Amino acid sequence: MSPNVGIKIISELVDDECIIAAALIDPEGFTIERTSTDFKPASLNEILDLHPEDNLLTIVGENSTVISSRIDSGHCIIIQCPNGSNLGKARRKLAKASVAILPFL
Repeated sequence: MSPNVGIKIISELVDDECIIAAALIDPEGFTIERTSTDFKPASLNEILDLHPEDNLLTIVGENSTVISSRIDSGHCIIIQCPNGSNLGKARRKLAKASVAILPFL
């Protein structure tokens, strides 16, 4: 994958309105790209492994909501949304990014 393309697609997800952080995870569970050092998507691997057949997984937490999209290549894009944000808009942006990044993986 071209690093510039991966960085651009992941960074463009963050709009500070409905998505405050984003990350790209490889099939082995390692973080390839992330927009914030405070966002630790690899810590979600155990939860994601419990649902390997789900392409889209939403985890509602006390401080934020995390949404993971599994891509055909085995990679995942994970986004963090603040409480009260527009999750429909966030999911739509996530779906578009999942399609856009696939040719570069």
